[in-house]
Amino acid sequence: MPDSKLMSYITSDFQSQSDLKVGQMEWEKIMEEKFQKFKNAAALCQTVSQIWNRKGTFKLGFMWEYKDEKAFNACQKLFRIAEAEFVKKTGISWRITPTRGIVLADMQF
Repeated sequence: MPDSKLMSYITSDFQSQSDLKVGQMEWEKIMEEKFQKFKNAAALCQTVSQIWNRKGTFKLGFMWEYKDEKAFNACQKLFRIAEAEFVKKTGISWRITPTRGIVLADMQF
């Protein structure tokens, strides 16, 4: 795991399993297109997961790690652009819930 100073965990709720699958694939394409911009802004890592322990819901989780607060702020601008592109490409309605934190400990096993 990189030497992260800040992290964010974002959940995205979708209305159906098909919206989730299409949403995940389109988000991945958008991130691949913007990879270098996020890297240049000092984003260190993005991990995408499907949340499966909430029966009857369709959720993705996105864990982001950043070099520092400056990187986090730079990436926020890129997120707004990526999110607008996602909606334009898919028309999918999603609800985003962000959680942010300062890394206090990082154990690697």
